[in-house]
Amino acid sequence: MRNETGNSSSSPMFRSTWLTIFVLELAVISIINGFTILTFARNRHLRKRTTYLIINLTIADLFVGTVSQPLHIYHIMTFKPGSGFGWGKFTVIFFDNVNTACSLLNLALLSLERLHATLFPFRHCLMSDCVYFKTVACIWFLAVIPASVGAALFLIAPQGSKCIWASLIMAVLLTVIVSYAIIALNMKRKVLPYSSGAVSSDRRLTVTLLVVIGLSLLGFLPWFFYAVLEVSAKLRSLSDEAKFNILESLNASFYANSFVNPLIYTLRMKEFRNATRFWCDSENSASKSQIIQMKRL
Repeated sequence: MRNETGNSSSSPMFRSTWLTIFVLELAVISIINGFTILTFARNRHLRKRTTYLIINLTIADLFVGTVSQPLHIYHIMTFKPGSGFGWGKFTVIFFDNVNTACSLLNLALLSLERLHATLFPFRHCLMSDCVYFKTVACIWFLAVIPASVGAALFLIAPQGSKCIWASLIMAVLLTVIVSYAIIALNMKRKVLPYSSGAVSSDRRLTVTLLVVIGLSLLGFLPWFFYAVLEVSAKLRSLSDEAKFNILESLNASFYANSFVNPLIYTLRMKEFRNATRFWCDSENSASKSQIIQMKRL
């Protein structure tokens, strides 16, 4: 996310330790999410209304690893917060921000989608694919707002940038809590009027997405609490180096949520797990057949 600790970014600590951590992290995020997207692309039966938002979240997480983290490394090594507005600096920070903002907003959207599916099951079943595609487009457009404002404030008023991100995290957290509280109450007192198999599958998806959202928010919340304490002057007595190391450890946690989601899909979604196993088995079979053919030649 953001570095707001002054000149500490040029210290040997960053060039050695943090650079290594972020490079390894972006590699893991890119590989895992890239593999997940290829799995969805190779298996048509996985691409359906119940997974469109999951695919969109995976794409956002892939961009976090391939775009946001490299830009984060670049801008904390190149310029510092409050250095004055410039279009080049603004563009770098904007593209660092927009993917993380989209990933956050997707968590709220997943909660609202599950809430709609629970409260209005028949209406939810009748929703067309076009509605999902329009919703996904809206999420990316909405992500532009906090990304733009946060990037501008980072360059001219760094504390304001922290307020923007803290507010966004709080809004997403409240949306998730309220949505799943209503879902839990509804599930306890009401049996959905369609087949028990469909009910079981739908509820399992709801629980799976709750696990995904919960683990993602665990990655975001430490940065949120730090931002609140920093803005309220609780941490301003710390040295620049101490604040830099704390903030970068929280940034690493912030980015880490982007590679947790595919692991949850593998553990909780049987169709995804089977598709992944089948793909790996087919790749291994193809490799073995090629080796046999080469030996014969």
